[in-house]
Amino acid sequence: MLEEVEGAPIRVGERKLVPVVRVTRRVRRRALVGSDRVAAQGQGFVHLRPVAIVERSAAGERRIPIHDRTTQMLSGLLLAAFIIPLLLGVAVRLARGRT
Repeated sequence: MLEEVEGAPIRVGERKLVPVVRVTRRVRRRALVGSDRVAAQGQGFVHLRPVAIVERSAAGERRIPIHDRTTQMLSGLLLAAFIIPLLLGVAVRLARGRT
């Protein structure tokens, strides 16, 4: 389940700043019924990610997005971790083939 939730407003002078987070929830439940026993299990996962700040003032409402640079950098590093060994492997094969 994915939804956006507004947090408690923070008053700054004449403005109110309201944090907005994206909530991802996953729940898994399982029950086993046997002839001599009953068992149940449950697992849950909740991830909160800030996505914006809503600024409310007398002039109106403005949504300021929050960009997650850390996730972008980590994704780039993960991609590089897969690509660089492949390129080095190709370079080694080409170098061995020429000798």
